[in-house]
Order: sequence, then structure tokens, then C-alpha cells
Amino acid sequence: RRPGDARPASNPQPGDLYYGASLPYGRSLSAWERFLGSHLALNRSYFTYAPDLTTEVVARCRDDLANNRLPHVSVKPPGTWRAVASGAQDLWLIQLLLGLGQEHGPIFLTVHHEPENDAGAPGMLPADWVGMQRRALALAADHASNVTVVPVLQHWTFDPVRDDIEPSEWIVPDAPVFGIDVYNPWSLSNGREWRTFGSLTDEVLPWAGDAPIAIGEYGCREDPRNPGLASEWLRDAAEYARKSNVVSMSYFNSGANTTDGSLELHGAIERVFD
Repeated sequence: RRPGDARPASNPQPGDLYYGASLPYGRSLSAWERFLGSHLALNRSYFTYAPDLTTEVVARCRDDLANNRLPHVSVKPPGTWRAVASGAQDLWLIQLLLGLGQEHGPIFLTVHHEPENDAGAPGMLPADWVGMQRRALALAADHASNVTVVPVLQHWTFDPVRDDIEPSEWIVPDAPVFGIDVYNPWSLSNGREWRTFGSLTDEVLPWAGDAPIAIGEYGCREDPRNPGLASEWLRDAAEYARKSNVVSMSYFNSGANTTDGSLELHGAIERVFD
């Protein structure tokens, strides 16, 4: 699906699927699309806080919409989650939403994705993150009707083998979309179990209720001893999403912050992605 289709992405429905990816900072998206021979239906991009954050995010979304992509942007807020939740950062957040609200097309906005990595300090507890999401949802409803706030968590939080985290603490019950990142944990260096996209996502679905699912990131490394296995994983992921309540999915086409090896698409798996 494309952002110009009849049903807007700001009101995702079962059967909609926006299929896309993210790229490392500085790599040309338009050049990659020319290589693929098609446009992505979704572009995932990331921004840390800076004084010109709104300008950068709006420009990114404007370019995506002009090129018939659904923008899914992640931002890191100034200060703590609690400060945003309390309204202390409303000036920043409203400015961002007003800028995005002027664009003529749907936008997915995530405020601090994968928060589990940064939790623990004062003002940075699960309840603070949930409060921040609820503040963003309320302000978006008032100032940017084309923006869907999509909280994004990690699959690892919902893995049934864990007993050191309470997933319910991270759930945002009033969020219209449930965002999750899903990675096959296997790599040649770590020897962990090879997991299918479906088996991983199935562990999360009970927590999502009836909300549509946005796959904020997903990825799989190639096994040189088993050519074609990663390509099969990618095909199965897309098929699972088409048959499930998944409305968007973004492949993490990068080696950034990947301790067990790059997830960049090359060769056969890149052809399968397209």
C-alpha cells in the first residue's frame, strides 16, 4: 500500500500493509530505490533531539510524502520522559506536531523507540514512558490529525523466557497502534537459536489486544553455510504480516548498533526484499 491510497495510514485497518525500510544516515534513499526499481511504501528514519529537530523531521516527512512513502519517524525528546508526561516539554512537542500537522499526508510518529534500553534513572521509568506516550497522543489529537503516535517496544520485553521484566508496565492501552521491533536473534558469532519472524511476533500479539501492529524494525542475518535461509525468512515475514494484523513493517537495512553483525541487505536477500 501507498500513502495516497483511499484509507489513510492515520487510520490503519486490517489488510493494510506498508512495506519499507530504514537506511544508515547519509545513504541515499532515492539511489537505493533506483537500484531496486521501485519506491518504498514506508521510510523509517531516526532523529535525536537538537534545536532544529522540527525542521529536520518535517523536511524528511515532506520528502517521503512527495515520493509516495509513508513516513515513520522516531524522535528522542529533550529531558526525561516524566518531564514530557507532565507537560513541561509541551512547547517542544506542540511545535513538532504543528509542523507535521501542516503536511498533506499521514505520518507515523514514535517518541523514544525501544525505551527499555534507557530506563532506570529518575524520570525514566516505565510509567514515565507510558505517561509520555499518552501526552503525545492527546496533543496529536489536538494539533495534528494526520499524525499517528506509535509507541515502539522490543520483542525481548515480551519473550516468555524472561522473568526480570513486567511487560504490562510498558503497555500504552489507548495507543491506536502497537509498535514492536522483531529480530531473528541468530548470528554466526553468537550461535543463538534461529527464530522465525512469526514465532517471535506470536509472543507479542497477546499483549497488543485488537490494536494493529507496526513493526518498527525487523531483520535477519545471512548464514553463509545455508544460502537462501535468510531469503526464506524474509519471505515468511512478509507473508505472516499479510495474513496478520500488521499494518506496517520496516526492515533495518543497516549495520549501525548491531553488535552481532550487520543486517544490511545484499545479494539474494536484497532481491527478495524488493
